[in-house]
Amino acid sequence: MLRSSNLNSVINQLDVDRAVSSVGIADEQATNNNNDIVQTVAGENECSLAALQLSYGLLQIAEPPLARARGQLKELIGKQNKIYIDLSKEKYKLDCSEVAKLNEMMNDVRRYKEKLAKIKKEMQNIYQRTKVLKKRAANVATCKQRDYQRKLERQQHEESLIGNH
Repeated sequence: MLRSSNLNSVINQLDVDRAVSSVGIADEQATNNNNDIVQTVAGENECSLAALQLSYGLLQIAEPPLARARGQLKELIGKQNKIYIDLSKEKYKLDCSEVAKLNEMMNDVRRYKEKLAKIKKEMQNIYQRTKVLKKRAANVATCKQRDYQRKLERQQHEESLIGNH
């Protein structure tokens, strides 16, 4: 929204206290205010009358489209804020579902870790038992071999005794 204080800055910072403050002010009021400014300045400075009239004409041409654009921008910003809020809500919903999935995955990890620990313990027990069984099998094989060796030695001794007689 253009204000008359901007117009005053154009014509050497005159002390004019009138401003066009909203889009809803009628063109008549704006014209009256600007005419008052023109008359006040015309009395003080004759050289800038043309500049003031040119500024006033430019203001009359540029102000309505700018006011419409300002209204459209406010509407657009309002719509953007609404979309942002809606997207934030959707993101929160997705985040909640992601948290639920993450909790489910963590529970699965905990369950699988427990299963892995049980399997590892069972495998360790099986390893220990096979180690003991291998040791026993080796001892049994050694004992059988000794018994077989003794048996052979006895048999040879008996044969040698029978052969000497």
